[in-house]
Amino acid sequence: MKRLLVFLAACALVLTACGYTGQSEKQWYKPNTDYTAAEFERDRAECTDKKTKVLAEDCMRQRGWAALSGDIAPAVKAPDPTKTSGSKSKY
Repeated sequence: MKRLLVFLAACALVLTACGYTGQSEKQWYKPNTDYTAAEFERDRAECTDKKTKVLAEDCMRQRGWAALSGDIAPAVKAPDPTKTSGSKSKY
């Protein structure tokens, strides 16, 4: 019985590892545009390298798609208006 459990656990591990591509899944959308799932699938297929099966994100962006993931750089913090770098007072 122990051998069966170990075998099943090993199979689950192997199957899980085979499905992992190393890329994070991103969701894509076209801002201010109506689109269908078929349009997305067509563009995704055309922007995916056939050998490596890696999606070229630049290709998707050129076709008008934008990523919905959290990989966008954080916004730049606005400068503090009380601290000016131009002139210094002698108070």
